Amino acid sequence: MHGDAITDILIVLTAALALVPLLHRFGVSPILAYLGVGIILGPSGLKAIKDPNEAAWLAELGVVFMLFAIGLELPLERLKTMRYYVFGLGSAQVGATMLIIGAAAYLLGVPPAGAVVIGGMLALSSTATVLKLLVDRGEAAARFGRIAVAILLLQDLAVVPMLALIPLLGAGTGGAVWYALGLALGKAVLALGLIVFAGRFLIRPLFKQIASTGNAELFTAASLFILLGLGWITREAGMSMSLGAFLAGMLLAGTPYRHQIEADIHPFRGLLLGLFFVTVGMTFDLAALIGDIGPILLLAAGFILLKIAVTGLVARLFKIKSDTAWRAAFLLAQGSEFGFVLTSLASGSAILDDTLTLRLNAAIVISIALTPLLALFGQMTAKRIRDRRGKGSSLVEETERLGDHVLVAGFGRVGQAVCRLLDNAGITYVALDLNVQRVIRARASGMPVYFGDAGRLDVLRAAGINRASLAVIAIDNPAQAERMASALRDSAPQVPVLARAWDSGHAARLAKAGVALAVPEDIEIGLGLGSAMLLRLGHTQEEVEASVIAFRAEQQAFGSTEPDKTSQRISKD
Repeated sequence: MHGDAITDILIVLTAALALVPLLHRFGVSPILAYLGVGIILGPSGLKAIKDPNEAAWLAELGVVFMLFAIGLELPLERLKTMRYYVFGLGSAQVGATMLIIGAAAYLLGVPPAGAVVIGGMLALSSTATVLKLLVDRGEAAARFGRIAVAILLLQDLAVVPMLALIPLLGAGTGGAVWYALGLALGKAVLALGLIVFAGRFLIRPLFKQIASTGNAELFTAASLFILLGLGWITREAGMSMSLGAFLAGMLLAGTPYRHQIEADIHPFRGLLLGLFFVTVGMTFDLAALIGDIGPILLLAAGFILLKIAVTGLVARLFKIKSDTAWRAAFLLAQGSEFGFVLTSLASGSAILDDTLTLRLNAAIVISIALTPLLALFGQMTAKRIRDRRGKGSSLVEETERLGDHVLVAGFGRVGQAVCRLLDNAGITYVALDLNVQRVIRARASGMPVYFGDAGRLDVLRAAGINRASLAVIAIDNPAQAERMASALRDSAPQVPVLARAWDSGHAARLAKAGVALAVPEDIEIGLGLGSAMLLRLGHTQEEVEASVIAFRAEQQAFGSTEPDKTSQRISKD
């Protein structure tokens, strides 16, 4: 690296340190702040950087680290748990949006390869912007927030075949789009299989050995070696380096070392990704932007409105309530930070010309900047739908069309966890609770939670207990739980009941009341803490699961010797 390159990087870092915190104070997202730094320093600004391409290799590393970090957030177990919404709803949203926007681009005169790329990149939403907004507002656990996160997970997965597809489209495949896509997906599946095989038998034992040394520097070096090594392998195999990094992240996501790895690579990821967005900002020509502002605004407005309509309708097809569906649709209407990656790759592959690349990048920037306003419109739309639906509605009216749903009695901490798992699995549920404020907050977030006593036969019938596939008692009051168990047995003896129990004695009494399975919370807490302890001590996930299975077998064989202390406890949920 020669002196001019070092000078340019120092200028970029100095400007970022000065401007990004300042813009952050005014609520500007880091992505937009780094883009602003690039515009200021670039050829259309102060011309402080002699050659914007000098830092291109650092920018590419930023994308690699970003894909690795996303892979770390996508363990296979999590994808399996949320498969209905991730692979069902998410795939439908990405596919429908890509098809409609791509078709619109083709009808407007864009060549087939370019239309495919435009449809794919504009189908994506900004994971960083949406997640930050949800966390800042405390809405990540709301139903619409979980729906949005599930779709974002699939979109992140969809980036991988897109990165593999674009070079193939630019290499002269012409109209053979489906052949190129199939080839890209085939390579990705093959690489995933080989890497998962190697990870199970090589990488996981390697990390276990390194972790046992207690050497933090060696652990960080191993993380970087796996990240860059797998990236190099996929690049040498004719695919992108980002694909290898993503697969490496997924491989390590299911290990006990995931959080430490994430903490180790976070500084590299943030710095290099910031440099990537700075280099994107340098490509903006302000004079061209101002002269082309009309088409840019039309493009931004067009794809935002299309994404809202498509996402909302697809969500409704998956039987998501209208207020939740449209709120999630507004939240996901912007473009993605990955759009800059894909436009850069498509431009370099001669799929998109400079004018179209500029328009797309500018429209994505505008849409990301509008995210808080779009979220507000979504909230207002959801409120109007709930208000209109709420006039004259009742528990009976809102649940009369349900069937094979799960009835959850109690919406405290345990009940909320149960409902979240049902949501992630795409299973319809109805929850009952006697805490008015808790019910109001849940319904404001679009959750099917109602005020009612699950120990009353008329309330259970109103909640459709006779059409339910399962009932769950999740309250923290032993006497009320037994009363609810008896009411459920009397109203719908054919419906299996699962229940939360305080200890083994309480579990036995619930069993006599007709509960099919009662889970003693003292044992489960002990198993949860014990599992975390074993993982911290270096045991593998498989070893921990085997220990838990052995413990449960002992419990079933010999029973619990713990005294029944239910009568000594007065509790409130």
